[in-house]
Amino acid sequence: MNRSNFKFLNRVQILKVFLVLFGAILIGRLFYVQIVRHDYYQSKALAEHIKKFEITSVRGTIYLQDGDETVPVVLNERRYTIYADPKYISDPKDTADKLIGLIGGSRESLKKKLETTDSRYIILAKKMTKDQANRIDALQLKGIGKKEVNIRTYPQGNLASQLLGFVNDDGDGQYGIEGYYNDKLAGKSGLQKAVTDVRGVPLAVNNDNILLQPEPGDDLTLTIDIGMQKMVEDILKTGVERTRSVRGSAIIMEANTGAIKAMANFPTYDPSSFDKVSDQSIFQNAAVSMPWEPGSVMKPLLVSAAFNEGTATPETSYYEPGYVEIDDRTITNSTPWAPQTTTVKDVLYNSLNTGAVFVEKTLGGGEINDQARQTWYDYLVNHYRFSKKTGVEQSGEATGYVGGPFDGYGLNVRYANMAFGQGVMITPIQLVAAYAAIINGGTYYQPTLAAAQDANGRVKGTEPKVVAQNIISAAASSLIKDILKTTLEINNKQAIRSGYVLGGKSGTAQVADANGNYKTDVYDGAYIGYIGGADGPKYIMLVRLDEPKTPGFASAEAYKVWDEISNKLINNFAIKPVSN
Repeated sequence: MNRSNFKFLNRVQILKVFLVLFGAILIGRLFYVQIVRHDYYQSKALAEHIKKFEITSVRGTIYLQDGDETVPVVLNERRYTIYADPKYISDPKDTADKLIGLIGGSRESLKKKLETTDSRYIILAKKMTKDQANRIDALQLKGIGKKEVNIRTYPQGNLASQLLGFVNDDGDGQYGIEGYYNDKLAGKSGLQKAVTDVRGVPLAVNNDNILLQPEPGDDLTLTIDIGMQKMVEDILKTGVERTRSVRGSAIIMEANTGAIKAMANFPTYDPSSFDKVSDQSIFQNAAVSMPWEPGSVMKPLLVSAAFNEGTATPETSYYEPGYVEIDDRTITNSTPWAPQTTTVKDVLYNSLNTGAVFVEKTLGGGEINDQARQTWYDYLVNHYRFSKKTGVEQSGEATGYVGGPFDGYGLNVRYANMAFGQGVMITPIQLVAAYAAIINGGTYYQPTLAAAQDANGRVKGTEPKVVAQNIISAAASSLIKDILKTTLEINNKQAIRSGYVLGGKSGTAQVADANGNYKTDVYDGAYIGYIGGADGPKYIMLVRLDEPKTPGFASAEAYKVWDEISNKLINNFAIKPVSN
C-alpha cells in the first residue's frame, strides 16, 4: 500500500470516528430532550399553546364604604387580546400589512412576531375594544384570533390608588390590596376545548365547548370610608404642594377596632395608566412600606413605658440644664431651654429631647445602661411591635428597624437618641397602631382594611383582631391621654374644638444622607393624635410630610394639615360631642 492510500484511509477512519461521535452526541441530546426532559418541554409547549384556549375568570369587585352603602371603586371591563398562531400564517408580510393599521406599532416588529417558529401563541395586541376586535375578525386572516379578557377599570380615578394597587397585563395583582389578595380576587381560569376552525382560531365559547368552567374571584369590601378618603387625599395633596414636600402620607384608624377609615399618599398615580409611570416608587403605599425616623412623636411612647413601669409619673420632677452628656456626646433641645427644675409632663408639653433622655434613664435606675436599653427595647419591639409587620392587608409592608440593646457600638448614645425618635425606623401604620394601644387602655389591635361581610356581601362591621392586651395599664393609658390633650391645647390651639376631645404630639426629625450622616437643613415632620367626643377617643390620625421646604419646623406644617383634616372630620362625620 502506497503512502497516499494510507493517508486516505486514515482520513476515512477519522471521518468515521467523527461521524460516530457526532451521532452519539446527537442521539444523546435527542434522548435527553425527548425522554429525560420530555415532560418539561411538553408542558412548556402545551402551556404556550393552551393560553389561547384559556377562559379568563372575572376578577372580584372592590368596594369602599359610604355610610350604610358600598361603592365600587375597582370594576372589570371586557376587552380583547389579539393573537397569532404562526403555524397557519403563510405570508407574514401580507398579514402584517393588513393588521398594522388596526393594532398600530411597528410593521417590521409585527412581521417578526408572525414569523415566529417556536411558539403557537404570539400576542400581537392587548386591551382592544370590541369594535377593534370585530374589525380585525372581519379580515378573516388565517392564524389570527381574538380572546376575550377582563381588564380593571377605576371609576373613581386615582382615589386610593396606592392602597388598591393595580393588575398588570398578565392579570396579576400588583401592590396594595390587588397584590395582597391576588388569589382571592383572581378566581380560577377555565379551559375551552382545543377545537379550532380552518384558520386555527378556537371555536366560539359555549357550554358544549368548555372543558373546565372558570370560577369568578371573590368581591371585597374595605373598611375605607370613601368620603373620608377623598377628604384626606384632597387636603394632603394641597399640603404637600403648598410646602413643596417630597411626599406625604396620612392615616385615620379607629382607636378601638383597628379599622382603617382613610389611608392616603401624595404624589399618587392613575392605576388605569400604570404603564405610563416612570418612577415605580410611586406604586408603593408609603404609609406601610416606607419606614422613617419619626422624631418626637416617639416621646409619648417612652413616657407611657415609664408610667407603666412605675419609674415616673406626670409630676416626677428633675433638674433640666438644657443639655445632657451621654458618653462622648452632648444632646441638646431643638429650641433653647433655660436651666430649671421641671416635670415629666413638661417633657411632652415642651418636647424636650434632654427630658426624654431623663425619662429613659429612669428605666435604668438613673442611667442609660443595660437595664434601660433592654427595657426600652422590650417596649419598642414586644409592646409597640416595631420591627414587626402589623399584618395590614397590603402587599409590600415593611418591618422597619430597631437595633438591639447589645448590637453594635455607641449603644448608650444610640438608645438616648431613640428616646426622641432618632436612630429607629418605623412605618406610619406601626406608629398609628401603637398610639391606638396607648390611648384605648392598652389593647393592640391589628390594623385592618378588610371589612366583614355577610353571605349577601353586605358589610356587617369590623371584627377586631386583638393582637395583645395590657401593653400598658389602663392607668398609664389614662395619664398619657390627658397629657397629650394638654400638649395639643398648648401647642396646637387651632385644633381645639368645644365639645370634642383631642390630643396630639408633633415630631421633627433630621434626615440621614447616603453615608448615614444627618443633614443640617433637611427635616421630616409628623403630627399624630386622637379625635373623639362623648365616647372618648374614636380615631387615631397621623400626618407625615417628608422634607417640606417652608420656613420653621417641619412638624408645624404637618399639624396644619392634621388640623384641617380633624376639623372637617368633626364637621362632616359622625362623632358624638360631649354634652354640656
